[in-house]
Amino acid sequence: MKNNSFAWLAPVALLVLGSLAALPACDVIDNPQPEKATLSAGRRDTVALDSAEATHPAPTLVQNVLIEDFTGQYCGNCPRAAHMGDSMRLRYPGRVVVTEVHVTDYFAAPRLPHFPVDYRVPVVSRELDQTFDLSNRGLPQGSVNRSPFASANNDPVATFSLWPGVVTSQLALAPTVSLRATPLFNRTSRLLRLKVATKYLTARPGRTMRLGIMVVEDSLVGAQKDYTLDRTLNPEQIVEHYVHHNVMRAALTGTFGSSQVLAPTAGQQFNTYFGYQMPAASVWNDRKCSVIVYIADADTRQMVQVVQAKLP
Repeated sequence: MKNNSFAWLAPVALLVLGSLAALPACDVIDNPQPEKATLSAGRRDTVALDSAEATHPAPTLVQNVLIEDFTGQYCGNCPRAAHMGDSMRLRYPGRVVVTEVHVTDYFAAPRLPHFPVDYRVPVVSRELDQTFDLSNRGLPQGSVNRSPFASANNDPVATFSLWPGVVTSQLALAPTVSLRATPLFNRTSRLLRLKVATKYLTARPGRTMRLGIMVVEDSLVGAQKDYTLDRTLNPEQIVEHYVHHNVMRAALTGTFGSSQVLAPTAGQQFNTYFGYQMPAASVWNDRKCSVIVYIADADTRQMVQVVQAKLP
């Protein structure tokens, strides 16, 4: 059985509160999280997305993995974690997806003069910080499909040295969900349209499954603390033109996704259509943006499948 659903999301300016209110006025709040508005989707949009999907062959069905690299520009050990994430992504191209998620007030809030930009996604970054106790743990930390790390007391978050083992074990699993993301983007109107096709290959009795969608931007250049730098040559240990990869810019269905189905049966399918009004090109470089889509268990938050699709 196939189910179709439609959700259209539009950004609304937010007043940034909390600790940012005390920052100097010249700080740049680069990544305000849009509020979401739900509108009706027209047949023209669904036909366009269906046609775009049909022009590309279905991807090979394999189990994929999402590494969430919880990081911050003032975290001196975080470049080492980023390198680990990049090495996993390059080792398993197309199967390991990595996103940098900037979190905590201490490590990610703007600090003049070197760190004027805030890469956090308000609400989402705060909820992740609170859920995984990241401010108290310290950074870098990360999750791999939010699955438990056996060597870290089955915690879903751990330091980067433990990521490779869980990546390997997760990739070895037989896929239980087929997931496909097809984006379309109009560079004049800045409208992102997205079709997500989900098929459950095995039944999940009693489980509620959630659909998560992120927009990430690659190759953001800014300052980064890096403790591997020689303090004699660089006393502040700051890389002024550090390249941040796949930085989370928005979570279109909330921090932990939105409910898709209760107790899916084997063979059950869903087609979901989304629209999102992206910020101006001067704010987000759409040519470096992509969408990350995942399916997760509502209770455990563990992801069962993930895909990434670059904006055309």
